[in-house]
Amino acid sequence: MLKKSFITLAILTAITGCNSTGPNVCSASSRVELPDSSHMVKGTASTKVVIFEPDLKVDTSTAKSITASFDQSLRKQINKTGSQIVDRSLAKKLKPELEIAEASGRYSSEGVPIADFAIFTDIGVAHFSREFKGAHVAYDPIQDKRVRVAPACHFEAKIEASTRAVSLPDMLTLDQIEFAGDTTYSYDTSNSRCPISQDQINSMIANAAKYSVTRNDDLKNLLAPRASIVEMRQCDVGTMVRIDMGSNQGVEPEWEVDFISHEKVTNYAGEIEVETRGYGEGEVINNAEHGIKPNHSWVMIDSDMAGLVKRGDTVKVKFEDTCNSMSIFASLCHKTSESLSETFSF
Repeated sequence: MLKKSFITLAILTAITGCNSTGPNVCSASSRVELPDSSHMVKGTASTKVVIFEPDLKVDTSTAKSITASFDQSLRKQINKTGSQIVDRSLAKKLKPELEIAEASGRYSSEGVPIADFAIFTDIGVAHFSREFKGAHVAYDPIQDKRVRVAPACHFEAKIEASTRAVSLPDMLTLDQIEFAGDTTYSYDTSNSRCPISQDQINSMIANAAKYSVTRNDDLKNLLAPRASIVEMRQCDVGTMVRIDMGSNQGVEPEWEVDFISHEKVTNYAGEIEVETRGYGEGEVINNAEHGIKPNHSWVMIDSDMAGLVKRGDTVKVKFEDTCNSMSIFASLCHKTSESLSETFSF
């Protein structure tokens, strides 16, 4: 299977630290005639998103550090989808209007640029905790014996936030996404007061905010760009399709994509409607020079998918960060500590 080969390559790259370059694009002479889809859907690579700064109902330097870190991480994630982010100053002017529109269900776009989505975020939990553990004896599985553990201070910063993705102009909530992140720090000391500077606290909470975003792919996949298939070629390196989305829309080598067909059918009421179904997956050729152009790119697929592909079918990008809960590399990432004592809220 193609997906297994992707995973094998990813593991090999992680172990060796080397990046391989994928195949060249098949020549034009290897083009395969494709039937047309019965319903062609316009791509969404130029999606516009307005992001409002997260709400945290306290006004302290720590709170500002939290909101700034979360906002910056959120923007980086959305940038990876190729979406266009509306200017910050315009977003600030739009926020009161859209908050009223969200409550009333009505939105007027007169006089302002129209975005496709609005992102609202509420940070519900942001706290820092510390705990002192005195010297004690514990079992060490590596040495297979009990060892003495030095006294130490353990610190944890944690954040939880909720983001609403709202479609414009109809003001429909498409999804409510929960983010949670934490970061930990320890050092050996016999000082049970566990001194730590405010700058260190701020830094830990800011990192927790960043991790909360980078460990969750839901928003990226909600805004993931979609493109249409325009051509297929087959040669000795394999089967590949050309899609009408490229570097101008943020396409990168090794992006994984799902293939979706659209079919006009007559439903039980005698009405024409469009049905969709997924029928496979592929990967953008790891060849940035030849495989990705400003307005198109090439995607490798399994040869057994070739008979299913139609011109006008949809290709949808799917994102999976190496540190999210579904990734095979998640175990290599930071783990949440469950050791908590006194909590200082901000």
